[in-house]
Formats: sequence, structure tokens, C-alpha cells
Amino acid sequence: MIFEGVKLMIVGMTTVMLFLGLMIYCINLVAYLTRKVAAREVETIRRERELLAQNRKKAHHAVTTDSHADEDIAVIAAAIAAFEGERMVRA
Repeated sequence: MIFEGVKLMIVGMTTVMLFLGLMIYCINLVAYLTRKVAAREVETIRRERELLAQNRKKAHHAVTTDSHADEDIAVIAAAIAAFEGERMVRA
């Protein structure tokens, strides 16, 4: 009876090990067959990240440029108001 249990355990463990070995072999085979596709995907992801980084830099630069433009407009408006104020006093 114990011998039957040990025999069943060995058959079951062997079956599981063979199945897992076959599964690992299939996974490695698929990885080998799709290596070029995976390399292209990695390159595409790298390019997308670079483009996002460039877009963030452009957006940050645009925000700082807009704030400088707002300051310039405020300075010009103040200069015009001062000029018109002086002109009204002279007249």
C-alpha cells in the first residue's frame, strides 16, 4: 500500500516536471521567434519617451515665454498710460 502511494507520487511529480519543462521550452521558443518584434517595441517605447520629454520641455518653455509676454504687455501698457498722463498735464 505504501509502495502504491510512492509510485503514484513519483508518476505525478514526473508528469508535473515534464509539463513545466515543456512549458519553459515553449516560452523560450516564442521569445526566440519574437525577439525582433520585441526589439522594435522597445525602440518605439524609447522614442515615445524622448518625444514626451521634448514636449514637456517645450510646454515648460512656452509657459515661461507666456509669462514674459504678459510682463512685457504690462510694461508697455504702463508706459503708454504714463505718456498719456504726461501729455494731458502739458495740454
